[in-house]
Amino acid sequence: MSRSVLTVLASLLAATTAHAQDMRSISGEAMMRERMALPDDAELVVEARGFQNALLATDSAEANGRQVPWPFTLAIPQGVAAKLTAAMRIDGANRFVSEPVMIAAGNNDADIGSVMLTAFAPAAFSSTFMCGDIRLQVGFQGEEAVVETDERIYHLAPAISADGAKYQSEDGRNVFWSKGDTAMVTLDGEDLPNCVMVPAEAEKAWSAQGNEPGWRAVITGDRFILDMNYGEDRLDLRLPEPAVVDGAYRYDFDQYALAFSVRAEMCQDDMSGRLFPQSVELETATGTLKGCGGDTLDLLIGPEWTVDRIDGNALDETADRPAFSISEEGQIFGTTGCNRFTGAFSVNGEGGMAIGPLASTRMACDEALMKQEQAFLEALDASESFDFGPDGALLLTSGAETLIEASR
Repeated sequence: MSRSVLTVLASLLAATTAHAQDMRSISGEAMMRERMALPDDAELVVEARGFQNALLATDSAEANGRQVPWPFTLAIPQGVAAKLTAAMRIDGANRFVSEPVMIAAGNNDADIGSVMLTAFAPAAFSSTFMCGDIRLQVGFQGEEAVVETDERIYHLAPAISADGAKYQSEDGRNVFWSKGDTAMVTLDGEDLPNCVMVPAEAEKAWSAQGNEPGWRAVITGDRFILDMNYGEDRLDLRLPEPAVVDGAYRYDFDQYALAFSVRAEMCQDDMSGRLFPQSVELETATGTLKGCGGDTLDLLIGPEWTVDRIDGNALDETADRPAFSISEEGQIFGTTGCNRFTGAFSVNGEGGMAIGPLASTRMACDEALMKQEQAFLEALDASESFDFGPDGALLLTSGAETLIEASR
């Protein structure tokens, strides 16, 4: 590291000013399907986690004669989303656990109702699959396959199959059918897009960057790596537990008096124009550097986009409209209102995007739907960049012209 950078770091403030963070209350009650009396030393542990699995709140209490339903309350910072889990510990080990409960960002208290705990055994040989934009963790407990989403855990029994390994629920509404590195999955009666195994080494680090002067920060595991002065100087630090300050995650590096904050709000790079899902601030002795963080695709993946306008023309809300999803693995897929389609999707460093080549089924529909399909596919093929309207609508554009407007 250069002497100038060491001098700057040595002159940084030794501590940051504490900020009070408004909190909100999350309440519920733990339930169990199993009919059993809890021993006095049974312990209910409830926790909420946020960005990069940061611990937002945790609470635990011993039974001492208490039984389910067991009420609980956590205080989490306002303005951030959270994932809540609960576990019943007996003899020092998790014996019953809940499925994750997603809590949307907000400022108001919330009652999430009953959180069901079910018998727990650790799954072996866990693998990650991406099914479009849906991430699955798949492991095995004895002969069962355990399929976990962000919202639920499925226990599936082995089923007869002439090809691959197949597991399903008794009612057939939940199926995991693997064939090497791919799988066909049905959850709650709905077929997911083709699932592809994600190699462990493909799990991505989180990164952020800023300009003038150029800097880049990477969070990977428990490390925070900061490159300053266009990569000439580097710090590799242990990542501390963050504090939530005014809805942002703030990491304080007391030894160097650096502070790094991440806020979940859309950010546009002031040089490339590229959009990112988080805004960031890096506090140094010479001032505060601003930048953007996260993966641009995170702005697009998730719930399906339904097309409202093509080439400025509003679509009939009563008719079958085109709709599409974008996956973390770089695929766009959906319906034209008549046929299903799929193709490649990517974004580039200059804020642009590329779609295609596209492939679709060839079912014949009525004339109006066929005209709509042609207009949609032509507009999709011509789209070169994207933006968002003031109402959150997704705008696919070419130059200054909006070709497709879609909403969720």
